[in-house]
Amino acid sequence: MLTSYGEKNLDQGKNDKDLQKVIDAGIRKGGSGPKDGQRGKPKGPRTDYLQIEPETPGYKLVQVIFERAVGEGLASTDLADHLGIAPSTLSHLKTGRRLASSLGRDVIEKFAEFLNYPVLAVLILAEQVHLSDFYSPRNDLDRAIDRALQFMADDPEWGGMMPKDLEGASTHMKLWSVWMYERATKTRLITGGVDYLDLLKSMDEFRGEYPSQE
Repeated sequence: MLTSYGEKNLDQGKNDKDLQKVIDAGIRKGGSGPKDGQRGKPKGPRTDYLQIEPETPGYKLVQVIFERAVGEGLASTDLADHLGIAPSTLSHLKTGRRLASSLGRDVIEKFAEFLNYPVLAVLILAEQVHLSDFYSPRNDLDRAIDRALQFMADDPEWGGMMPKDLEGASTHMKLWSVWMYERATKTRLITGGVDYLDLLKSMDEFRGEYPSQE
């Protein structure tokens, strides 16, 4: 059970390491962008065998899928056979003619099996599910995040570990940092959220008692 703002029960050691990993992940590393006088955009994390840019919705899932395939020595046609999907689906994902954010559940589940990832993780990589989806839409989430970050910065135990550029990070990264801080310190900084792990457990128990008729 999460406690209020003022009630914190810090478990030093493991929690310190967990939060530091989250903070480190939020630090944007410098790229090898164009030099002074050169044209072009800064070089992003684009993979050579993809023809889509990192700004493409669902890019991270496509990147992970093809990196795994290359690592296992699978050509696109072999990967399609292995997944049981049309080769054109993979080709269109690589070129941007189809977006991972619009993939159907059947393909998502096949990708999850191939990667050995939870389906929810694949949905997040495909940008079909966002951290903000776990909070009530009635929340003013941006203001709540700003208040939470200020609370974290004022924390004498953790504040000194917050990167200076977290304020300029994406909303997704800010919310992830707040969420991990909440879990590490047993605090509740943003109201209106749902512990989806508990929710999924309760749904499994419910369906165990009342099986779906599908």
